[in-house]
Amino acid sequence: MILINYLKERWLFYLFLTFFFLFSFFVYRFDQRFYMTESNAVYILAGWILLLVLFFAVDILLLRASEEKFYTYCNQTPDADPEEIFFRPGDRNKAELVRNASLVYRTYKAESDARAAEEMEFITKWLHDVKVPIAAAKLILESHEEKLPRDFQRNMDRELFALEESVMRVFYEMKSNRFSEDYKIVTTGTKKLISMALKNYSSFFQYKQLSLSVEGEDYKVLTDEKWSTYILSQIISNAVKYSDEGGSVVISTEKKQGKVFLSVKNSGRGISEEDIGQIFKKGYTSAEARSGAKATGYGLYLSAKLCRLLGHSLKAESKYGEYAVFHLIFPEIDASLDVTKM
Repeated sequence: MILINYLKERWLFYLFLTFFFLFSFFVYRFDQRFYMTESNAVYILAGWILLLVLFFAVDILLLRASEEKFYTYCNQTPDADPEEIFFRPGDRNKAELVRNASLVYRTYKAESDARAAEEMEFITKWLHDVKVPIAAAKLILESHEEKLPRDFQRNMDRELFALEESVMRVFYEMKSNRFSEDYKIVTTGTKKLISMALKNYSSFFQYKQLSLSVEGEDYKVLTDEKWSTYILSQIISNAVKYSDEGGSVVISTEKKQGKVFLSVKNSGRGISEEDIGQIFKKGYTSAEARSGAKATGYGLYLSAKLCRLLGHSLKAESKYGEYAVFHLIFPEIDASLDVTKM
């Protein structure tokens, strides 16, 4: 405890003591019947000053020790009985208040965690359950491919895929809040990540008659394959969604500035200057609809969030009216390095 804080704590006592000394001084000086030699007065004053200094030193040390003991008690789980720890009644009362507040908080937290766990279990089960009818609906569409009008099949396929993407977005958002419990960092190749991310998009490239080009070498990066594949799939989904029919999507890999860039570029309207600095914010959607597509403003936010958790970067650039490109950036590593979950 610094001196100023100590004086704030004890100001009333020292104010009273000052008045006491002043009162004694005036009685000594102005009461003619009160007799005391000057030497005795000096001795008494010196004695008072020494006692005051001693009291000051002892009091500040005791107050600091009491404060440190109280802070230690608060920072630990305050289960111990304050009667057994603190000597001063004031400290006991404050410790008892902290103890009661801690018990109330821990009871509330335990109940809240239990409710959250139940809700998480229910939502997780629902997410897995809902995948079954989505997959079944896709199989039904495929089995009646020749009987159904092409536009109907195309629209149904698109909506089912959008539903599946929304389900996966909820799934990954939930898991991102427990990221430390579910990740495995390994050395993997950029070509493998691209292949895994493209797996479910072949029909959409066909529907919109988009040309796909994969360029660059296969670089080794240090990442979690599952999480990075999801990030890349979201970028590809955006590229397909916001490309004009007959346009192009180029996926390229490049090493520069000691980092590996995995870039997805699509032709089309691109992103306006006022939007490009906002697109990774939660819930942000473009001021004007891009290609008339529906947007929730959540996919890119989640992708950027997962990149931060993985230690990667996600950047965007665009020339409005021509193209947009997203860069998933990995730190460069030694190809011989292989790291598993720590």
